[in-house]
Amino acid sequence: VLAWEKIDHEIFELYDDIKRNEATTDWYELLGIGPKSSVGEINSAYRQLSKKYHPDKRRNKDVEVTEAEEKRFQRIGLVVAILRDKYSRKRYNFFRKNGVPTWRGTGYLYRRWRPGFGTVVAGLLVFVSAMQYLFQKLSYWRAQERI
Repeated sequence: VLAWEKIDHEIFELYDDIKRNEATTDWYELLGIGPKSSVGEINSAYRQLSKKYHPDKRRNKDVEVTEAEEKRFQRIGLVVAILRDKYSRKRYNFFRKNGVPTWRGTGYLYRRWRPGFGTVVAGLLVFVSAMQYLFQKLSYWRAQERI
């Protein structure tokens, strides 16, 4: 049984990204709206923020746009996409009220980090070497008992 749905994993990833890069982890506060705001209010807040942070609108003003500002605009877009959808918003509100879990299942970790070929070979080599050492010790112990 899967503990978390796909939307939950998206919320977790976005929450972690916002926690690393923003002053707040509350998405409503990030947009400057309240938790009971309607979709129209969310769209209005997004339009206001897009005027402020959209890279194309900032380039027209001859302002240097950093990569961090582009990432911030992308995060705001993802937040708005989640809050516009009724079910996704319900899931976010659940995690907002109860806290985002620290253990999110192995599927979440595997999606974030997949071992490469070298890591798998090294891990197998260490495992096989440990097993060989263990069996050699057992064989030696048994041989000593027979003597």
